[in-house]
Amino acid sequence: MAIQLRPWMRMLSLIISVLLAMSISVAAQVTTADVVGRVTDSSGAVLPGVTIVIENVGTGANRSVVSSDTGDYVFNLLPVGRYSVRFELPGFKTFTVSSVVLAAGDRARIDAQMMVGGTNETVNVQEQVPLLQTDTATLGTAITGRLVQDLPLNGRNYVQLAQLVPGISPGPQNGLATGTRPDDRRLNSSYSVNGQDPVANNNLIDGMDNNERFIGTIGVRPSIDAIQEFKVLTNLYSAEISRTSGGVINILTKSGSNDFHGSLFEFLRNDRLDANGNYNLTGGTQLPKQKFRQNQFGGSLQPWCRRRSSASAISPKTAWLVSIPAASAPMQRNK
Repeated sequence: MAIQLRPWMRMLSLIISVLLAMSISVAAQVTTADVVGRVTDSSGAVLPGVTIVIENVGTGANRSVVSSDTGDYVFNLLPVGRYSVRFELPGFKTFTVSSVVLAAGDRARIDAQMMVGGTNETVNVQEQVPLLQTDTATLGTAITGRLVQDLPLNGRNYVQLAQLVPGISPGPQNGLATGTRPDDRRLNSSYSVNGQDPVANNNLIDGMDNNERFIGTIGVRPSIDAIQEFKVLTNLYSAEISRTSGGVINILTKSGSNDFHGSLFEFLRNDRLDANGNYNLTGGTQLPKQKFRQNQFGGSLQPWCRRRSSASAISPKTAWLVSIPAASAPMQRNK
């Protein structure tokens, strides 16, 4: 027996389907990257029909396209990571760019100038992506996983790294999101972009909304070991991530690759390792140091993952990360 839907129910289901499709597309656009370019010969004439293959170094997934009549090509919706790009055309040497690092929201341009020769001959370029991306107007800075892991952070708070980006400064010290109140044990999540109020910022995680609505702070704060990178946008945002007069921080969490990765950590703060401050005086008498104990410990596991490739998309078989952070509350009191 067929079920007949009322007209308004059919219209409602259509609207919901469209909204879901739009949300998936928007999430992909802010968590992926594009590569565009033009292929020419040694005289500068465009070369149509060139086969371009791009491969993810970490997973082995690859895509291929053919250059158009104008010599142009484009790869859309690429997961962030390190890639290699190969250009092949009979009668010309193979042109290879061995290392291209893509961050979220990038639209990198890789142009190739091919030389006459056999396809078994190779012209290898180590790195070719320009620092200035002329194919996008968005102003932003990518804080890569290496920087997140290696730069010193008090309390392992990644917001401190965002404050290294030009145009970003700490928020007001008396703000609700600063974590400076005596009864507040949250980490500071207050940052001002181009002089705007911190509550005007837009926080994302893997392209999804990550804003805490009550006091305007960050909703989910992943462990440092779970962050692959985060992108800090300060001006001229694209349409899919507007809704803000401040800045945008988009965190990308890690996923699997072709190798096992893991980490264990322990970060200790102890007053026995600190010198007594020259400001800790009363009437010219040096006071004892305040007692301070803090431990931050945990680990992560990034398991093995295989990906399959197709002409239109790269889809994961499995990609997940386990990260377990923990901390003991700082104990501080006068001796």
